[in-house]
Amino acid sequence: MEQKEKKAAASWSGKKKAGVVVAAVVVIYALISIFFHFHFFPGTEINGYACGFRSVGKVKEMIREGVDAYSITITEREGRQEKVNSSQVGLAFTDDGKLEQIKAEQKPYAWITFPFIKKEYPDGVTLKVDENAYDETFHSLDAFDAELVTAPVDAWSRYNKETNSYDIVEEIYGNTVKEEEFYQALKEAILRQDGVIDIEKAGCYENPVYKKDSEEVIQSNDTLNRYVSSDIIYDFDDRTQELTGKTIHKWLSVTKKFKVRVDEEKAAKYVEKLAEKYDTVGIERHFTSIIGNDVDVEGGTYGWTIDQEAETEKLIKQIKKGKQVKREPEYAHYAKSRKKNDIGDTYVEVDLGSQYMWFYKDGKTLVSTPVVTGNTSLGRGTPTGVYYILYKTTDYTLTGENYASHVDYWLPFTHSGVGIHDASWRSSYGGGIYTYDGSHGCVNTPYNAVRTIYNNIESTYPVVVHW
Repeated sequence: MEQKEKKAAASWSGKKKAGVVVAAVVVIYALISIFFHFHFFPGTEINGYACGFRSVGKVKEMIREGVDAYSITITEREGRQEKVNSSQVGLAFTDDGKLEQIKAEQKPYAWITFPFIKKEYPDGVTLKVDENAYDETFHSLDAFDAELVTAPVDAWSRYNKETNSYDIVEEIYGNTVKEEEFYQALKEAILRQDGVIDIEKAGCYENPVYKKDSEEVIQSNDTLNRYVSSDIIYDFDDRTQELTGKTIHKWLSVTKKFKVRVDEEKAAKYVEKLAEKYDTVGIERHFTSIIGNDVDVEGGTYGWTIDQEAETEKLIKQIKKGKQVKREPEYAHYAKSRKKNDIGDTYVEVDLGSQYMWFYKDGKTLVSTPVVTGNTSLGRGTPTGVYYILYKTTDYTLTGENYASHVDYWLPFTHSGVGIHDASWRSSYGGGIYTYDGSHGCVNTPYNAVRTIYNNIESTYPVVVHW
């Protein structure tokens, strides 16, 4: 009986203790719940602020202090940095009830589950900047100082005169900021209260589009080198003129998309100067007469004329081939010789002053004869200059105003109808006949002399007419 009483007493004592423990736990749980009714759960982080065990009021106070002390470091290229603090941009905390809302979401009676519930709120605080202050501060940053800013430059090709070749120059990144993008990125970083913003990592720099290893740059450089490797030698028989890359490179340009262009206008200018130097139609010639007199004669239709348009086109094509070549230019008009003295050693010479004509063939005089030229008293003088035989024909009738004259041999040398022919109606030649009884401009020639010329000359051969 005594043992049963002892067991009963021990049992009651155990229940009593358990009840006390339970009561204590309930009280503690209630007290903690009451505490978390006014405080955030442990580990709560709002916009980077550690808010655990703090009341809403204390968190607001902490945030205001944090905003007042806040600054952001802007990391720029070339190792430069600059800071912006909250006062410069008018950064301020907006008490819009978000903190209370977060606190309400944390049910105080559920505090025991806090290890498993959400405790990070990156958007739990509303901050604002003063737009005017921000705009002014932003645009006064050193990052936008014109004296400190370098624009990006694409890689490009530079001509080396010593080597007559192009080398690729590495691109320049510079430090030009994309203003619109960075304006927004910096503002967002400030509103998040980030400690640092790197313009490079934010992708807010303008960068070169084409780098030294870009395919377009490499191909463009190769093309430039091919073009300047051209060596074009113009052949003028006893003279040559060479065009090399040292001149050609001045005509080359590269587009923004790295297409190589040959400046057609500059090429045309070169051809124009080539023509000025080597064209001979109508130029003044220093001519030694068959009888040894030094004569200056200009005008006429005989000589060489470069076809400038055709030659410019051909020249550009030749440059693009990038080869060494010796060639003649494209001609619009040809002569019998391409030497500096393009009259050569087969030609007709008419001396108006002495009224004499010679036919010189392959360096030998075949004809030497007096003639009658255009009537100077009537303004029909034979035109001076260097011409060429247009064609030759026999049994021909010369016609003009109020006359028609038959000739056996006709060799015209101007397009206006002046030429060499026999004149059966004349019995004498030479002297001063031309001054009062001259022709309409033609060279009246004794029959045997004109026949000899006719039988030994072909079209295109020169006729030199001078005083």
